[in-house]
Amino acid sequence: MAKDVAQHLASASPGDRDRILQRCREMEEPRRVFRPLSDPARIRRLGGEEAEGYILVETDAVTFFPSLSSSGPDALDFAVAMNRRYYFRGLWFSLISLNSEYLRRVSDRVLEYALEHEFEMGRLYQQAFVEMRKLSPGEKLEISQLAHQTSVKKARISLEDLIDEERLMLTLSHSQPAIPKPYAETALLLHLEENFSDLEEYGTRSLDPEEDAFGAELYDEFEGWSEFSIRSYRLFVREAVEGLREAHRGYV
Repeated sequence: MAKDVAQHLASASPGDRDRILQRCREMEEPRRVFRPLSDPARIRRLGGEEAEGYILVETDAVTFFPSLSSSGPDALDFAVAMNRRYYFRGLWFSLISLNSEYLRRVSDRVLEYALEHEFEMGRLYQQAFVEMRKLSPGEKLEISQLAHQTSVKKARISLEDLIDEERLMLTLSHSQPAIPKPYAETALLLHLEENFSDLEEYGTRSLDPEEDAFGAELYDEFEGWSEFSIRSYRLFVREAVEGLREAHRGYV
C-alpha cells in the first residue's frame, strides 16, 4: 500500500511532493492529524439539527483502505470523510472528519449530500451495532450503497454533481497526504480523549447494559492495537518515501 501511495505521489510536482511528505511526517504524531472545523457555521447550516449531535473535525489527510468493490489485492479506496462512533468513559460519541481541501473546494449542494451520506451511514451502523464486527466486506458495501442511494434522494443531488465530486476525490487522492484508515481511527479516538473536557457534552448513554458492555469491549480493542497502528503508520511513511525515491531514481 505504501508503494501504491508512492505511485500517486510520483505524478505530483516536486513542491507538492515535499509538502505532502512533510505533512505525512508531522502526522506521525497522531494528535496532529485532526483539528476543529475552520468553518463550523457552514456545516451547521448545511447539516441542520442532525449535525449538532456530532463532533465534527477536519484533517489535511485522505484515508485509504483495501477496496470493498474490487477483488484485486492492490486496489485501494480513498475517502475524504470518515464517520465513527466511539465509547469512552461510559459515553458514546459520534464523530465525522472531513478533508480540509475537500471542504474548501466542494459546493454547498455537494457538501450537503456528503453530510447526509455520513448521517445515513451512522444511522445504519447504529441500528446494527451488535452485528457490526461480524459484517462481511460485501455486507459493508451494501450498507454504503444503501446510504448513498438514500442520501442522493434526500439531497436531490444530480448525476453531474456526483461526477464532479468523484473527480474532486480523485484529484485529492493524488494531491493530499494519504493515511491508512486504521491509523486515522486511532488518531480520531486520541483527539476525543485529549479534548474530552470540551467534548463531553456530545456524549450519550448506552440504551441498555448490552450496549454498554459492547462499548467497553470495543474501547479495549482500540486500546489494544493503537500502539501497533502508530508504529505501522511510521513504517508506512518510511516505505512511501523509499517508494518515491525508487520511482524517480531513473530520472536522477
